[in-house]
Amino acid sequence: MTIPIRRKSAAVTAGLMCASSVLLAGAAPASAASYPYRNWSQTSNNSAGVVFRPSGDYFEIWDNVRGRGGAYVEFNYKNVKDKWKWIGRSVDGKPATFQRNVYEKINGKPAYIYFRVCDYSGCSKPSWYRTWG
Repeated sequence: MTIPIRRKSAAVTAGLMCASSVLLAGAAPASAASYPYRNWSQTSNNSAGVVFRPSGDYFEIWDNVRGRGGAYVEFNYKNVKDKWKWIGRSVDGKPATFQRNVYEKINGKPAYIYFRVCDYSGCSKPSWYRTWG
């Protein structure tokens, strides 16, 4: 994933973020009980946020800080051990909406996803939510 960065200090920070994402790429969240069940997540300092709308499979991403490289969202299916899937990014304080078709059932059972938003300050704690609308 290439993230265009305007400032050198932001590029270094973004590089660290990408490195931490690679380390966490194969790691699934600990358990659903340790994460909030809700359709939104935000970074600890509210510099970025995301809302998941299962009806239509929309992810609304907010980057609340201008000039810092933007915010991006990733998701992973609950009880599926694979890599996080990249959704898209928002840049310079502008909200962005992405539609990503997610499974409503896996092996005949209702599906759930974990999702998180990441920016220059790091990633939010994952939230988990249903995928059917």
